[in-house]
Amino acid sequence: MANKVNIFILHPAKANYPEILAYKNFFCDKFDVFDGGVEQYKNFGEKDNTILWCIMGFYPRKLKAKYVIHDYRSLSVGRLSRLKDRIKKYVNVTPNLRVFQNELIENVMGFNDGVPSLLLPMGVPDWIFDLEPDPSLPKGTYCYIGEISRERGMDSVIDAFRKNISVDQTLVLVGSPDVSILEKNKGVKNIVFTGKLPQREALKVVLNCEYAISRIPSRYPYCYQAPTKYLEYAALGKTILCNQSPSNYMAFRRVQSNAVFVSSHIFSEAIFQSIDCFESEPQQAPTKLRWKAVITDSKIEKYLGAFVE
Repeated sequence: MANKVNIFILHPAKANYPEILAYKNFFCDKFDVFDGGVEQYKNFGEKDNTILWCIMGFYPRKLKAKYVIHDYRSLSVGRLSRLKDRIKKYVNVTPNLRVFQNELIENVMGFNDGVPSLLLPMGVPDWIFDLEPDPSLPKGTYCYIGEISRERGMDSVIDAFRKNISVDQTLVLVGSPDVSILEKNKGVKNIVFTGKLPQREALKVVLNCEYAISRIPSRYPYCYQAPTKYLEYAALGKTILCNQSPSNYMAFRRVQSNAVFVSSHIFSEAIFQSIDCFESEPQQAPTKLRWKAVITDSKIEKYLGAFVE
């Protein structure tokens, strides 16, 4: 009997990619699935029997493989981000298939070379739907998970919380904060910095809180990318306080969750009026967000089916 075809998921290893585990779990029955960086792939055998699935960074050199997928999960961040994406468009080698997180990213990249493409949105793992609150973890009124930085505008959010919210309400911040933000707020009793937590613990903290915050910058590239935390909050059935970022509106159109759209600083003087006017109905877990359903709906198996013995 012939050996299974391999899938090697190539990634820059500079960020957390929850989709890698999702891909592994989905395809492991029909393929032998591995992942790693460029150096790991250079030392990987059986390249002629391997589908190389690239989580896109900068790969200008052609890598040997049976079939090559370029997967654009996000756009470039930081300084000169638009230029970085243009370089990726024109310098990266041509694959057999392109995958995009959403249509907006596909349009920004603007390939026009005849290579087939498909959309594969973000999903959430099955275990999220079975999570329960954990009283041993921090709890409060509001919870935010993510980058706690000036670059993301979280300093303004925290300042607005201190100015407009009473001391009997608590803001729980999960993630690694900028030193300047931590120093300015570390003595405030109703602001809790948990530091970075494993994903399960972080989401249990969300369950311990009344509201979850999805605060996404309204500029390139964030305005084109699905806010993963919004999807996780929705899967937990939480009421989500969102700034008026195109990304949050895009996520809301995909998942009609209990979302309240407020100012860019979240905690404006009008926040309670916004919440009071919002009549939350019992939230049914949006099971269509499960990774298995998302990958199946993408139709990628149509392209990979030819490699299954």
